[in-house]
Amino acid sequence: MKHILKKLLFFNAALSLLLFAACDYTVKKSVSTTGELTTGVDEGISPVVKEEASEFMRLNSEAKLNLEIKTTKEVIADLNNGTYKTIVVGRDLTKDEADIFASNKIEVKKTPFALDGIGVIVNPKNPLTKINYNELKRIFTGEQKDWEDMDGDNKDVYKGKIKVYIARKNASIHDIFKEKVLAGAEFAPTDVICSTSSQMMREIKENENSIGFISMAWITVSNDTLDESVKPLKIAAVDPNTGAVGSYVGLHQGYIANKTYPLITEAYIFSTESSMNLSVGFISFMASYDGQRIVLKSGLVPVTQPVKLIQLN
Repeated sequence: MKHILKKLLFFNAALSLLLFAACDYTVKKSVSTTGELTTGVDEGISPVVKEEASEFMRLNSEAKLNLEIKTTKEVIADLNNGTYKTIVVGRDLTKDEADIFASNKIEVKKTPFALDGIGVIVNPKNPLTKINYNELKRIFTGEQKDWEDMDGDNKDVYKGKIKVYIARKNASIHDIFKEKVLAGAEFAPTDVICSTSSQMMREIKENENSIGFISMAWITVSNDTLDESVKPLKIAAVDPNTGAVGSYVGLHQGYIANKTYPLITEAYIFSTESSMNLSVGFISFMASYDGQRIVLKSGLVPVTQPVKLIQLN
């Protein structure tokens, strides 16, 4: 792309945290900002949710939020069995998951929370800057073993036996990467499974020949500034019908916001809560202007508040 999107800014300020009828505002605000709440959180987006919880408790000193970090499928199962009444996850419910809630007569309220990007990361010593779905599929299915066997401009750029790392099976990014990049094919049995995003970051930092994938939330220092201890590659999707390779797009908030980056997922807050309490207050905060500013600062893209893209040459 000719231009780089350098800023992602709000242009709609002065939004209230909670919108309640004035007649009983004090009572409702009290029950929605006091007490104790345990929430299940998808490990992949846990950094931003931790920031949300910290700020909410700072603003509401009588509220205590306990975040239990698990895989996506685990927290969704726990919502279904009643362990939690509110969870935050990095993808939507699958049809099978939605059907289970329906069969159990459980009403689930869904609140969009943020757009996230899945970054394909390598060690900074790797000179490659871009990669396409065809190359990624060969690498992650085990068909390609060495960096020198890449396509086109990447051929012979780098040599060494590829060390592949993947997210564990119940993580949302595992399923999304498999669906979009591998087109349903299986990961190679030789791929090393990382049980946490912290482990993924550590393995890529320490191994020059490594490659893996991770949520944008884990490699963002602040806003559009990324952790330089790993290197995200530009990604190009491949048309499944024609085989045509698309444009290579970098991992950046602006490209996630305008949805030109190929590997995007949306995070949601799911709740089975039906009464006015702390859960409602926390959900309202995360979807509010202040909560969405935290989303922006954490490297993800707000979805409940207007955003403005400023394009600079």
